[in-house]
Amino acid sequence: MINIPTFFHELLGKYQTKASLMIIASFVLISGFALSILAYDEWINLSIVKIIVAWFLFLDISGGVVANLTEGTDIFYDQHPRKRWIFIAIHVQPLILAWSLEVSMSYGLIIWAYTIICASLLNLMRKHPVHRPMAGFLTAFGFLIVAYFAQSMPFFATSLLMFYVFKVLYSFSVYHQKGVLRHEHS
Repeated sequence: MINIPTFFHELLGKYQTKASLMIIASFVLISGFALSILAYDEWINLSIVKIIVAWFLFLDISGGVVANLTEGTDIFYDQHPRKRWIFIAIHVQPLILAWSLEVSMSYGLIIWAYTIICASLLNLMRKHPVHRPMAGFLTAFGFLIVAYFAQSMPFFATSLLMFYVFKVLYSFSVYHQKGVLRHEHS
């Protein structure tokens, strides 16, 4: 196990395995490379500020897709209920993405509102037996919303918004370690 510096606890928890860090980095690099090629025409003509913002958000969202599934991050947020609420509250990325990728702000607002409301509901029912299936239901329905908007949205925006819904509703909002025997770290 690798102890994570305090500054990065909100991103990676208090500890991570080498394998988890490699998987997180691999997903960010591979998906970033794929999107940079597949969506090149969609982001290259944006202003430099919008490109930087979009790619910074990509790093945050894509890293969280996998990091929030790891034991270290999952346990960290289970042990810090207040930080879970803060995490939910600060996730306004669809609004910023709508601006930076020049997508309808109403799409960003709808996806953000849906995701935040559902994440709050999932956080409230964290100990309920149907928590995981409900997270799957809400995540899949969120994908349906993004897919509908994708008809008039660039692939790059669609991909990031799908990642966002998955990151917040399934990766983060589900306590994946519940009932799993694990190593205890303080």
